[in-house]
Amino acid sequence: MSREVLFGLGDLAERMAALVGEGASPETVEVAPDAATAYVHVGQLFTSPAACTVTTILGSCVSVCLWDPTTGAGGLNHFLLPQCVENGISSPRFGNVAIHRLLDELAGLGSPRQRLKAKVFGGASVIDAFQSANESLGMKNVDLARRLLADAGIPIVAEDIGGAQGRKLVFQTGDGTAWVRKI
Repeated sequence: MSREVLFGLGDLAERMAALVGEGASPETVEVAPDAATAYVHVGQLFTSPAACTVTTILGSCVSVCLWDPTTGAGGLNHFLLPQCVENGISSPRFGNVAIHRLLDELAGLGSPRQRLKAKVFGGASVIDAFQSANESLGMKNVDLARRLLADAGIPIVAEDIGGAQGRKLVFQTGDGTAWVRKI
């Protein structure tokens, strides 16, 4: 049985239950001007200066969702591992890269850090062998997200993290509304 968790304004379950976007570029997702939805894969991020619906599927991965209530700009990332190693690879598959890149892209859209709000999702321990509470890869991803957002002075206003089930996330960039369904 799946449990629905709603964050934000209104009952989005009925409106968004059927949403599954498609698309895949190496790091940044782009949406056609007439489209209002995007799907973000592992190692990608998405930002928009206007309201847009973004979806992703999370297991131990984490998505940090950011939005600016003043301008309506927002976005999210989807990262797999907390830190990149010192081998020169700088990819948004790593949380420290993905979060900084998301902040930079939103700043480029006119949304300074002091106006941003955050929601954090994911971090499940979906493989039985790795389900030791705070030592799982998922919780390491969550801890990194919390620390980097705190360092940037961005408040986390909601989160749905941990556990043993994956999640489908639907995020509205314009107002920060999020809908989560356990899978």
